[in-house]
Amino acid sequence: MFSVIIPCCNEENYIRGCLDALLSQAGLPDDHGIEVIVAANGCKDRTVQIARACEGDFTARGFALQVLDIPEPGKTGALNRAEAAARFGARVFVDADVILSEGVLAELGTLLDADTPVYASATVTIPTPRSAISRAYARVWTNLPFVRDGVPGIGLYAVNAPARSRWGAFPPIYSDDRFVRMNFAPHERRKARASYRWPLPEGLRNLIRVRRRWTEGNRELVKKYPQLMVNESERNKTPANLLALLATPLASTAFVSVYVASELLARLPRRRTGFHWRRGRA
Repeated sequence: MFSVIIPCCNEENYIRGCLDALLSQAGLPDDHGIEVIVAANGCKDRTVQIARACEGDFTARGFALQVLDIPEPGKTGALNRAEAAARFGARVFVDADVILSEGVLAELGTLLDADTPVYASATVTIPTPRSAISRAYARVWTNLPFVRDGVPGIGLYAVNAPARSRWGAFPPIYSDDRFVRMNFAPHERRKARASYRWPLPEGLRNLIRVRRRWTEGNRELVKKYPQLMVNESERNKTPANLLALLATPLASTAFVSVYVASELLARLPRRRTGFHWRRGRA
């Protein structure tokens, strides 16, 4: 039994695909208890209407669907509103542009079925980007040890009830996924073999914009929650990994260019206007 929470803002082009993938889940027990909460925040498009039009399909599938229309934009605020409405202690958090393969929920349910705290995700895959530079970037990014062998939880992460007690409400930060992951030691993290599709931003400008947000979010966590850094397990910057990047000149050039540009931009002062952000899409 768990609650699936989908925060979204202006996702009319993606929310139906995300929900259809949930409806297609296989391998669940007949007595499963699964509710889906769409936490639409600050939407100016048809996200809410499209999600609510799916209620009949979810009822027929044996899932409960609740759509929250939250006027204020902000992902972490939407997460908190959704959690206040959630019935189950175990939670699965899914970005609206993520497509789960049909076995993800069943495998996550198995991984979360424990009396001790468990943080879990599935195996991330990248749909082939249209942009040549995004394809080159993806070639390196997907082979970083943290992505390939770790449990990054990008766009999808889950916790059982004992794990959810590790923190209170979501704080107003950029990097909710890393904040949650860093609440758990590496030995408490589990990775499902089932996969999910997470779209990489298209083009150099969008890649840099999103990487800058990642960099700023990571620095924010280090500053505000230094005690969580004891659970740091990323090992992407070792000499061996950097040498591996040089083996693929085009891909490594794209990756290093985006990485360096975003790191430099993240050092520039920028007036922060809240915790609403747009995805890096063309």
